[in-house]
Amino acid sequence: MSNLPLALITGGSRGLGFETARQLGRLGYRLFIASRTSPRLEQAAHGLRSEGFLVTTHAFDMQDQISIQALVEEVKKKDVPIDVLINCAGVMYETGNGDDLQTEYGSTASVLRSAERNVTDTIAINMIGTWSVTRALAPHLGRGARIVNVSSSMASLGEMGPGYYGYRASKAGINVFTRTLAYELRPRGILVNSVCPGWVKTHMGGPGATREVADGAAGIVWAATLPPDGPTGGFFRDGQAIPW
Repeated sequence: MSNLPLALITGGSRGLGFETARQLGRLGYRLFIASRTSPRLEQAAHGLRSEGFLVTTHAFDMQDQISIQALVEEVKKKDVPIDVLINCAGVMYETGNGDDLQTEYGSTASVLRSAERNVTDTIAINMIGTWSVTRALAPHLGRGARIVNVSSSMASLGEMGPGYYGYRASKAGINVFTRTLAYELRPRGILVNSVCPGWVKTHMGGPGATREVADGAAGIVWAATLPPDGPTGGFFRDGQAIPW
């Protein structure tokens, strides 16, 4: 059994999650990547293993308690604590279309015209799903572990703009989760922080994004590898605090 620290990354099969896994692998972590789609997971694992990393995969559904429990059972088989939990899995179902409001910010997913299911499913997956997964995995976190919840400046009340109500609300909820969970886990030495990776060139961010995936992942890895006296319950971008 390897004595390398273990990092579990949800949404680890592509984009930010995959790059975060890669960067943690280079720092000497064993990797446990989880997402909804098995074929994509196996492709991601193949790429990571080709770089010499130890990788475990597991497909699961963040909206299904039985599926989440199956993930927990796979973690228990490792018989080692989780040193880093990265909650990167998420969706943005409110996308631009011809009915969107036009503002000085350009085309946005209208708060008033977005389909109800797009809003409710986004909140259910991003906010409630992250809470459900973390709650299930919490007993298996090691003392002094790190939790990083991937958030967005779109959730910041200090930077709030138009549109995307479901996405903004779900990530604001993630920030509330971060702040409150940090207090509960402080006695175990566990640091919990939200990170905005910026607008990155992923499937979600699109080709017009302003940041490379590696740059966005670096901020997540920073929070995942904080020293014991590092911050907890904060909201950061590139290692710098940003407005709630």
